[in-house]
Amino acid sequence: MWIVEPPSSSLAQALALLAQGKAGEAEMIVKKAAMEAKAKHGSGSHPLAVAYAEIGRLHLRMGEFQKAALEFQHASKGPVPPEAAARRDRLGFMYGFAEALVGLDKYDEADKVLRQCVAFAKSLHGPTSAGAAAANGPLADVLLKSGKSADALQVAQEAYDALWALGDALITTVIPVRAEALKAAGKADNPFADLGDLPDDMIATAVANVVARAPMGDPGRMRAVLADLLAFADKKFGDGHALTCDALAAVAHHEARQCDRADATVRRTAVRRSVWSYLVRRAPGGLLANLEVGFEPDGALHLVPHLAREASAQEAVQLETALTQAVDDLYARPAAKA
Repeated sequence: MWIVEPPSSSLAQALALLAQGKAGEAEMIVKKAAMEAKAKHGSGSHPLAVAYAEIGRLHLRMGEFQKAALEFQHASKGPVPPEAAARRDRLGFMYGFAEALVGLDKYDEADKVLRQCVAFAKSLHGPTSAGAAAANGPLADVLLKSGKSADALQVAQEAYDALWALGDALITTVIPVRAEALKAAGKADNPFADLGDLPDDMIATAVANVVARAPMGDPGRMRAVLADLLAFADKKFGDGHALTCDALAAVAHHEARQCDRADATVRRTAVRRSVWSYLVRRAPGGLLANLEVGFEPDGALHLVPHLAREASAQEAVQLETALTQAVDDLYARPAAKA
């Protein structure tokens, strides 16, 4: 989602209920908060606009894009408030409206709203600010989704270059869409080559953002992006590092999501590397010679360890435990259920 402001307590509670499958109860929470805001602050108030936008955020998460679009539109009505915090909220409402339009496949309309967001961000943060540059990320995303790959790359690259020059952490929000735009433009260079010059915490955020984008981007392009991400992590951090493990898991999860369009070889290699990397640090020494990976018709993993020697009863239990933990670790990595 393009809205980065933390949710209110009522929205957080609603999202938790939604995660439990209680959509009706979740809606009741945010609608009650809106009624309370209206009773306390009145129609046309900023707190009521925030409440409407939070209903919209819930409906975005539910995939109810038409409802969300109307709610964000309603939240954005009226004069722009003078207070800086309220103006930031208004910008968030506009992003929410654009995201709902994308969900409705109304890319041209979303493009117009996002260009308004860019102009608003320049007014709010300053024309050469990091906030203004980062505002181009969602615009590049919509251009990419609407098939305007060259325009998407130009917008994303300009934002990337500006944020790199500023040394601002917001560059991590632009890195994923730029990476996919480079693939859409047929560029063979690794889009993460520069990341090694960033602080480790920024690298970790960038990796997390790329992994989070994988389920939403074009499957073929994201396959190439994740391959480059893994190559970068291998070179920068090496086998067994948490970010390398995250990249491996992202590759495996991405292929699993593709079902009949999956590259079984890519998936098998990623799963084997992930499980093997975990096992060699925890299995009894000198016991494991090789590991075969296969997939059941329902997509479940099928692991066959090959032993270098006969295992004792205790070693067999230890190996079985380590295998189970390795698979659990793989599926606990980001985007496993995206």
